[in-house]
Amino acid sequence: MTVALVTGAAGFVAQHLAPALRNKGFTKILGADIRPTRQGVFDASQVADLTVKSEMLRVVESFAPDVVFHLAGLVNTFEDSIRASNLDTARHLIECVRETSPLTRIVLVGSAAEYGEVPLDRQPVEETFVGNPQGVYGKAKAAVSALASHAAAEDGLHVVVARPFNIIGPGVPSSLVVGAIVDRLRRTLAGPPPRSARIGKTTSIRDFVAVEDVVEGLILAGERGKPGAAYNLCTGVGRSVAEVLAKLILLTREGIEVENDPSLVREMETNALVGSWRKSQLELDWSPHVQFDVSLRATWEASASEFANSIV
Repeated sequence: MTVALVTGAAGFVAQHLAPALRNKGFTKILGADIRPTRQGVFDASQVADLTVKSEMLRVVESFAPDVVFHLAGLVNTFEDSIRASNLDTARHLIECVRETSPLTRIVLVGSAAEYGEVPLDRQPVEETFVGNPQGVYGKAKAAVSALASHAAAEDGLHVVVARPFNIIGPGVPSSLVVGAIVDRLRRTLAGPPPRSARIGKTTSIRDFVAVEDVVEGLILAGERGKPGAAYNLCTGVGRSVAEVLAKLILLTREGIEVENDPSLVREMETNALVGSWRKSQLELDWSPHVQFDVSLRATWEASASEFANSIV
C-alpha cells in the first residue's frame, strides 16, 4: 500500500497519523475534511462535506487510495450532526469504495463508547463483549462497527474497525476528557488570582492511551487487520480523572483550587471502562508503548502555544 487517504484530516489524530504514515513508507498521504487542513501535513487535500455521498465519491475517485483511514466524526454536538458525521460518512465511504475501488482497504475508527456500561467482572473489556451504548455518540459508533462487519461479510470488502479508548497527546481537543481539563486549567492560569478551576465528575475510571500508540494501531489495522474485525487500542490500565487532574495541576507549578461542577458531567457517562488489547497484540502485533506520564507532560507542554494561539 502506497497511497493513503485520511478523512477528518484537520483533526487531532490526523496530525499525528500523517507523519507516521510517511515514516512507514507511504508515498502519498492525502487528506479530506470539511475544514482546510494544515499546510505541509498532507501531500494534497480536498475540502469536502463527507456527509454528502457525492462529495465522498469525488474524493475517493480523484485520490484513488490504496487504504482509507476514516477519522471523520464529531463527538460533542447536536445529535443529528453526531449521526451524520460518524455513521453517514462511514456508510458513504463503504458504498463509494464498493462501487469504484473494491480492493481499497478501509480502517474505520470506532470508540470505547460502543461498550456502554461494562460490569467490572468483564473488564478489561474485550471486543467480543456485546455492548449497550447509552449516548448518541456510542450508538453511532456501534452502528459503524456493524457496517464494517456487514461490508466484509456481504460485500467482500476489506474493512476493519480500530477502537481507541481515551486518547491523550499534544493537540488533544477539549471534546476529549484530558483536553477539557487542560483547557480549563489554561484558562484558569490566564485569569487573576485566586485561581479556581471548575471541573466535572472526577471519580470516573478511564483507560488513557497515547496518540502515538493509537496511530501505530491504525496503521497496523490497515496492514494486518482481518476484514470485519474490531481492535481495541488501549492500555489495560484504569486511572481516575481525579488522578489525571492532580498530575496536571502539578505540571502547572501553580496553586489551583478545584470546584466540582455537576453541570459539566456528560450525559450517560460510564463509571469505569478499561480495555483489553490482547486481540490487537495477537492479530496486529500491536501493544502500547508510550508511558502515561510522558504523554501527559507532552500534552500539557504543547497546550501552552495552542492556548496562546487560540486567544490571539
